[in-house]
Amino acid sequence: MPAQPTFAISVPIGAYHPLLRDCLNSLAIQTPRPQVAVLDASGDPRVAEAVAEFPDLVVYHRAGPDGGQSDAIIEGWDNLSGDILGWLNADDALYPGALEEAAQAFINAPDTDLFYGHTIINNDDDVIVGYHWAVEPPSDMILAGDIISQPSCFFRRKKLDEIGGLDRDLHYTMDWDIWVRLWRAGADFAYTDNVLSRVLWSKDAKTGGFNRRRREELERIIGANASLIRRLKSRFGFTLHHALEYLAPDFIADFLRSAPGRTLRAINGVDRNGGLSGEAFLPLVHYAPQPMTALEVTLECESAVVLSAAGARSEVDTSGVHRLVFEKPVAAGETVALTLNAHGARARFLGAKWR
Repeated sequence: MPAQPTFAISVPIGAYHPLLRDCLNSLAIQTPRPQVAVLDASGDPRVAEAVAEFPDLVVYHRAGPDGGQSDAIIEGWDNLSGDILGWLNADDALYPGALEEAAQAFINAPDTDLFYGHTIINNDDDVIVGYHWAVEPPSDMILAGDIISQPSCFFRRKKLDEIGGLDRDLHYTMDWDIWVRLWRAGADFAYTDNVLSRVLWSKDAKTGGFNRRRREELERIIGANASLIRRLKSRFGFTLHHALEYLAPDFIADFLRSAPGRTLRAINGVDRNGGLSGEAFLPLVHYAPQPMTALEVTLECESAVVLSAAGARSEVDTSGVHRLVFEKPVAAGETVALTLNAHGARARFLGAKWR
């Protein structure tokens, strides 16, 4: 029987983020327990305070300048011995059971080189807004667009070494660059429909920027790997995504995404614009220190949407706000399955917030 995989997770930090404790908490509850390296270039004492709360988790901690995010990630892996690699930013978090599922994937299929799954997205207001819409099963579409959510992806150290490791010179696209080179090298990709991580999509996040360096890094990958038609589509797609997600007013972005004749791919019954089809499903988790007693769900619908979750009763107040109130408060690291059924009516999920 194949040996139990060991995980080495780097956490590069350029600036302190209040979600860092969530990130470390999410790693601390995993089985198998990962080796974790925290690479802190922030100079903020709050990072060291957070790391000190996890002495049995953080194997390597460096505070001080580095050569950038990619350089820090490599430094972390170099100081850990795990054979399966990954990394999280300070505002990312794993879902409970993520590493257990990944470990089983590598055990059950020993030829697997890379394993990934879905991601749930939070915004700056700590509202859960849906799925990472770009994620899809493995295919050569990886050569034209990044179809893997990096915090939900784990890969063999040996295979990464074979293709030359992570590129220290890349600042924005080092993850997509790895996936493309692994795909080109014939690596075995495995995929799950389950959610493995939670990510903050902030207006200030570096991936939201479309500066010259990021455009150059995107062009380097697209130009070297995609066909002419796919290159044109990819360039347009990245530009449109940036405009809709970060520049256009919400009502304009929603209109353009839902333009007549355009079909939006749904993940577990929820499409990119929040539209619900059939019975929709979102697994939700929090890492707040105090237990949560309710989920507040915002919807746009022509008729009542039925909300349900185990151990919760559904309420709608006079302003139309939907709440799921839990009989037993939900502890940190406990997953709640939120189900929404519009019963054929047109409806949109706009977000959910723990209370």
